[in-house]
Amino acid sequence: MFGAFTDCAPDRWGRRLINRNERNRADAAGTRQHAFAEIDYLLGVRDDLRQGALRFRDPETAAYLAGSDSGVPTLIELSSLLAKAELLERDAASADDVRDLLRAGSSLGGARPKAHVILTDGSLAIAKFPSPTNDDWDVMRWEAVALELAARSGITTPARKIHVIDGKAVLIVTRFDRNRSQRIGYASALTMLEATDGDESSYVDIGEIIERESADAEADLRELWQRIALSLLISNTDDHLRNHGFLRVSTAGWRLSPIFDINPNPEPATHRLSTAIARGLPDTFETLVGVAGLFRLDPDEARRALAVVTAATSTWREVAAENGLDRGAIRGMEPAFEHDEARSARA
Repeated sequence: MFGAFTDCAPDRWGRRLINRNERNRADAAGTRQHAFAEIDYLLGVRDDLRQGALRFRDPETAAYLAGSDSGVPTLIELSSLLAKAELLERDAASADDVRDLLRAGSSLGGARPKAHVILTDGSLAIAKFPSPTNDDWDVMRWEAVALELAARSGITTPARKIHVIDGKAVLIVTRFDRNRSQRIGYASALTMLEATDGDESSYVDIGEIIERESADAEADLRELWQRIALSLLISNTDDHLRNHGFLRVSTAGWRLSPIFDINPNPEPATHRLSTAIARGLPDTFETLVGVAGLFRLDPDEARRALAVVTAATSTWREVAAENGLDRGAIRGMEPAFEHDEARSARA
């Protein structure tokens, strides 16, 4: 399928819900499971929750696909959704549990358990749950830390808040492709580069897209450069092309979306990024400063921008404590923040 379609199709979590729901249906009916093609997954998610602004209709009935069985859950339902997501992770969810999770989360990408919720002000948000089977550290609190460090670095971030449900941290992130009921067009960097999963691309390649398509290329290029610096400093190694996005906020062009899905990783074999800074060059601050001109930064501007990001990320222990992480958790995450490249950046 075209990349623009896959951007609003479910990834591993949504596919897992769709597949599990089909298995339950087949078991109840005593029939074989249907085999799903990519288009089936695309059309199997809620129209009102689909990412971006694309919608799909039945050509005969003109009905939008797929409909919703009932409304989006509210924050008060988080405890129930968290419990059902944990059951699904342990392969113990009932058919009703799966249907409830499907209603709330089938349109969502990524591998982690999550669901949609409506906030008290009516905004649409994503509730990101801890995984009882896969998490080696408090992923949700550390993602909140990373987003706060990004905000302190002057990087555009979505509204977010940690909610503690039954003693577990749930990260609530407001959807940035919605303005109340208005849909905002969205495309991943993978789509903008006309690439496919697994293709090797670089931040310089993304910069070329910004030069051609952005409504404010200078601002977007400079911020993208800062985002690379942030990822190097906090060991965010999951910066693949689907984790960079663009919003169609006006007819003037595309703008970088707020940063999302950033997580410090204390156990990388190296500090190599998923998206290279520049093809054929090491992912180091020497490389980053060397290509700064391609991001419309002269050497002095690059040093000043780097100073802002290093100053912000140096507060990581303070921000971690503010997000409820104890000394043991902070000590365990130290390799993600205190490493040779961080020391190089400060120098």
